[in-house]
Amino acid sequence: MAEIDITAIALALLSALMFAITFLLVRVGVGAASSFTALWITLSVNVVLLWSWSLWTTGWQFGDWWQWRHFVLAGMFAPLLGRLFQFQGMARLGANITTPLTLTHPVVTIVLALLFLDATATLPGLLGAGLVLLGSLVVGAQSGRDAAVGLGQASRLHLLFPLAASLSYGVSVVFRKLGIDAGTDAVTASAVTTTASWLFASLYLLASGANGDIRCSRREFGFFALAGLFSSLGPVFLYLALRHGNLIVVAPLAATTPLFVLLISCAFLRGSEIINRWVVLGTLATVLGVNIVTFFGLA
Repeated sequence: MAEIDITAIALALLSALMFAITFLLVRVGVGAASSFTALWITLSVNVVLLWSWSLWTTGWQFGDWWQWRHFVLAGMFAPLLGRLFQFQGMARLGANITTPLTLTHPVVTIVLALLFLDATATLPGLLGAGLVLLGSLVVGAQSGRDAAVGLGQASRLHLLFPLAASLSYGVSVVFRKLGIDAGTDAVTASAVTTTASWLFASLYLLASGANGDIRCSRREFGFFALAGLFSSLGPVFLYLALRHGNLIVVAPLAATTPLFVLLISCAFLRGSEIINRWVVLGTLATVLGVNIVTFFGLA
């Protein structure tokens, strides 16, 4: 396998790790603050850090802003719409249903890539991608299995929320690939994407009159700011992975965040995560899938 593909795999997994750390920091740090407060503060930190990084390393790049259109669209779909639909789904259905359905977003990306981006895939590669996705789904479902709502009790209308989140995340990755292939550097691309999400979120807060609800304690702000640091690195690694690798390779690997959440929780937050045979099998499927993708590739 080409070295460039191994680089893409490593970067995609690093992206998943950064988002896993972000998730855990928010989960540990949140007290009375709302999930939208955590989202808005982390996005605000993203905007400040990523634009400072971009201006420091590449200078002023606003002369050809039209090339950023794909990143604006990507930011609108995710994290903004993706997280909004995901939060709504979790509020109505619980994590046991919302998490695994949302984690199907690599399927959306792969289908769109095969249909519209002339992407190609090998049978072993698709098998590996499927194992990665299956492992993430199993781990994600087991992590939320203590929720009160079962699939048979779920409203079909409410099921649209996690499915819309999955669609949003999947479409966002496609737009990110289109944008990064145009030549924009990964840091600036990440800055534009997060700025679009922050702008749309801020407009929503102002229009709904909910901006007064954005408040948190000093302790919560510290955790959210630290989460903003790691969530700033996540999209940078993702864009670098998309630049170096095939979209069909990157999408399932970047969705292994639940696995890293589980591993970090077991190491540092003992007792906060469920460990059973399904989690073990899901973890093994993910690891096996990563190895198959690494050795056989997808394209």
